Amino acid sequence: MRLGALELASAYLLSPLESVSDAAFRRLCWSLGAGFTWTEMIRARGLVRNNKSTIDLIDSFDADVPTGVQLMVANEKELAEALAKLDALAASTHPHFRNLRAVDLNFGCPSPEVIRVGAGPALLKRHHKLRAIFEVLQAWKKTTALPIGAVTAKIRLGLNRAELDQQVFLPIVELANELLDGLTVHARHAREESTTPAHWEAFAEIRRRATVPIIGNGDVVSIEAARRVMEGFGCDGVMVARGAIRSPWIFRELTGRGAGLPTVAELDAAQNEWTRRATELGSKPKYFEWHAEGFRRLRARLSGAAASGPELPSNEHMR
Repeated sequence: MRLGALELASAYLLSPLESVSDAAFRRLCWSLGAGFTWTEMIRARGLVRNNKSTIDLIDSFDADVPTGVQLMVANEKELAEALAKLDALAASTHPHFRNLRAVDLNFGCPSPEVIRVGAGPALLKRHHKLRAIFEVLQAWKKTTALPIGAVTAKIRLGLNRAELDQQVFLPIVELANELLDGLTVHARHAREESTTPAHWEAFAEIRRRATVPIIGNGDVVSIEAARRVMEGFGCDGVMVARGAIRSPWIFRELTGRGAGLPTVAELDAAQNEWTRRATELGSKPKYFEWHAEGFRRLRARLSGAAASGPELPSNEHMR
């Protein structure tokens, strides 16, 4: 799959996953077939304010794993300042930022906190505002010293059912044709849960209008689902979220490299390697907590035992 100047090894991308997408996990998914990976969503406001916790989430230490940063912005001024901060940090205290290969803008996070500040899906109907934001991103791509091969955005089908019915997403497709290298579309509006059936029927018109690659997102938890998204609905690629949480080996199955679940020996080796790399790279405690539980649940599946204990924490980015 080609995305801007990037030639991806596969059409299956690891979604930006809050509390999940650390560098060690991205390495595991990439080794199993993910064509591209993203940091968890970064709030541009925190980057502009030089918030250390925010900046530390951009853990692009692994130059071998193709990685991009996803930003959540409220307006074009905030984006310009955040991008300038990326440049400044890459040239000084954070040289690993030079490993970033793409920037994505998140207009899909359904968190009430995000919507309340006028960001994410709250911007989907404001097409003039989105144009200004996209223009800032495109202009920066042409001037930055970072090796940015693609600039993209991720959207939902609207903030609510009314916006879905109004097809507010179609003008965004046309803006993407003009100003971006690709567009990821989550097949639900922002008020819907992950249990709500996805609106894949909307992709017929999206695909008809798009000249940039369209990446489908939502309910891709099996090889059958991925094929339906690409072959049935005409998407150029697939962004995998919950499927990768359940088992990173989904990428191996999607790319035809092997079975969708690991052997116990493979799981043990992967967990040991993840722990080693995460410790070496200084991953945050939240990543250790999440992946310890994830590996435990996957091990229970392999043993045929019912996964006990509380569900994995809910995550707005997994819907």
